[in-house]
Order: sequence, then structure tokens, then C-alpha cells
Amino acid sequence: MSQLTISEQIRSLRKAKGLSQEALAENAGINLRTLQRIETGHAAPRGETLRLLARALDVSVQDLSESVEAPPVAMEDDPGFLRLMSLSALTLWFIPFGNILIPLAFWVLKKNKINGVAELGRRIINFQIIWTVVTYGLAILNIFPAFLGQIYIDPFVMMPIMLLFFIANTVYIIIITKKIPSAEREVLTQV
Repeated sequence: MSQLTISEQIRSLRKAKGLSQEALAENAGINLRTLQRIETGHAAPRGETLRLLARALDVSVQDLSESVEAPPVAMEDDPGFLRLMSLSALTLWFIPFGNILIPLAFWVLKKNKINGVAELGRRIINFQIIWTVVTYGLAILNIFPAFLGQIYIDPFVMMPIMLLFFIANTVYIIIITKKIPSAEREVLTQV
């Protein structure tokens, strides 16, 4: 749940008392520009400034410094977007690291706007990071020993293994995507 900041509290208390910024600054004995910075969130009142503002607004310093719960922001349900975000990990076939970057972009843009995006996005990104590290780690382990003269895995063995990892990831993505429309809340706990 979101919290009102001190600057939002000061602004709402000032407006509730019918005071202008100039009047509050004068009553509190602080600079008008300081009050404007505090109300816009560019500065946080501390110490003496907080005490002066609290006294001018007829509230205690503790009441002013405690966070007040703001009304929750309504989030919409969009299982289509959840499916799109899940399927976006399939870009691993076309874009290197697309399986991480594209879902990450969807997650960042919509995590506070659509129900389920925050949890599903976090799980998709975590899985794709682990998968990428393991899959590309195997390829790197195959390249470096060739330079060092140590254990070497034949590319004709390694390529089918890499292909199996890609296919397994694709199947996993499709299975998770199919679960989203039927029981979108269940998939979030089972991913």
C-alpha cells in the first residue's frame, strides 16, 4: 500500500486549513522557497524546519513525520498482457538476451498498473536469467578449454545439447503461457 510522503502531508494540511504557501511560510517563519521545495518533494523538512511547520499547522512533529496511508491505486486485470509478457521470452530465438530484456521492459512498464505483472514478471525474469547463465555458460566453458588445452567437448555434441536447452525453455514458456488464462492466480504461485 502506498504512503503519503511528508511533502504530500504538508501540502494537504495547508490546503485543508485554507492557507496559501506564502501564509504558511510566514506563520512558520521559514523561507517561501524552502516551503515550495518541501511541497514539491525536492527537499525534506528536518529538525527545526519540521518543528516550525508542525507548529504552524497545529500538528505534532510525530504526526507529521509518520506516513499516512494513501488510497490504493486501482489495478486492472489483463490476462492478455500477462500472456504477451510470458511469450515475449521466446525472443531468445531471434535476439540474444531478448528472453530477459523484452520481459524486463514489459515488467518495468506495467508492474504497478496490471494485476499479476509484478509477480509473474519477476518469476519470468529470474528463470530466464538462470537459464541464460547455464546455457551460455556451457558454451563459454566449451570455448575456453580449447585455448587452454584442457577438457574439450566436441561441437557436434555441444550443439544438440544447446538446442535441447533452447527447446526445453520454449516448451516451459508455452506451458506457463497456457496456464495464465485458465487460472491466472494459480500460475503465479506455481511458476
